[in-house]
Amino acid sequence: MEKDKTMIRITIFFIWLAVLMPCISFGQMVIGDKTEMAALPGSILATSVNIINNGTKNDFTNLNIILLTPTKTPALIVNNTAQPISLNGLTINSTSTYGIGGEWLVLNDLIFTKGKLNADKAISGKLGYKGSADLVGSDSSYINGRLFIFGSGEPLRTFPIGNAKGYFPAQLTEIEVADKDTPIGMEVISGTNNPFTVAAPIKEIFTDHFWELTIGSGSFSGKSPISLSEAGTSSFFTTVGDIVVLEKDATKQNELGGIGNNTFITSSLGVSSTGKTYALAKSDVVTVKVHKLITPDDDKVNDVLVIDGIDAFADNEVTLLDRWGVPFKTWKGFVNYVQPAGSSQDVDFSKLGIGNYICVVRYTDKGVQKSIKQMISVLK
Repeated sequence: MEKDKTMIRITIFFIWLAVLMPCISFGQMVIGDKTEMAALPGSILATSVNIINNGTKNDFTNLNIILLTPTKTPALIVNNTAQPISLNGLTINSTSTYGIGGEWLVLNDLIFTKGKLNADKAISGKLGYKGSADLVGSDSSYINGRLFIFGSGEPLRTFPIGNAKGYFPAQLTEIEVADKDTPIGMEVISGTNNPFTVAAPIKEIFTDHFWELTIGSGSFSGKSPISLSEAGTSSFFTTVGDIVVLEKDATKQNELGGIGNNTFITSSLGVSSTGKTYALAKSDVVTVKVHKLITPDDDKVNDVLVIDGIDAFADNEVTLLDRWGVPFKTWKGFVNYVQPAGSSQDVDFSKLGIGNYICVVRYTDKGVQKSIKQMISVLK
């Protein structure tokens, strides 16, 4: 008889969830470990309280949860089972903060009207998103912690993430992963453990926050540019120069360059497949300037061709033309000689006749092709 009563309770709860939607929950919602439930397509649950799921065979894939202002701060959404909860949609509409426990997967819609969602390691939260809509946030509405976005081939994906210091979104373009179900995770963390160091040609690093990128499974092509929010950086940087994206991979710190676009700085180069940590920095101003005079008299002054700043751009080509446009010498990856000349690229500049020459310099600066021409006088 008691078993029959239990089955009746389970059946009533199943009907309530699957048929009587939409509904609003005001009391703590606890789903028993032996309860099996499913939601009909379009089902809506508006709740402002804890959701505790002890079940392992519940199907919420048709359920849309709307998180309202909680009765206590912060409210905690708990998934006590090893089975992740998959939802059709999740909407945050709260003046307070929700926390997520266990693993949650949003299949279609993840909407921030207002309010914050904690999905960090402290409460063992993991939030994934499989929808295709662009995600947005603000200082009053974002995910505090790591957000995993699934799928590949999307032209642009936005991560509405932040931390206690504010909302600092990131974007990836031209995402390429091993398979469509590989999750790409992004998190903004405090700058207290900033792994970056100042190295030439970097002058300053925005240490208030930085971004961590992870691939949940499979592999990442490493061809995607990354865009980082420049919110707050203008008041921090004091040096003159371009804002660039820095990458810290397993072995070194890479400068990926940067191009401003609205409130984002987008890297000129793609991120590496091993790169995990990114930050904004101000690069030193490097000016490429060709010395206008060559006097090959072995006095260690102007004996050879000198180009200031060219050493900062390894991808370069330098051609020295005579007065008739005939190349005297072309260098791939030109480097300034230590005078007197002793490099493997050594050229006997004493063979140059007196007169005027044209030096053509082509180089790549943060992914942009640049060139300059300078007339040089040879005196003896």
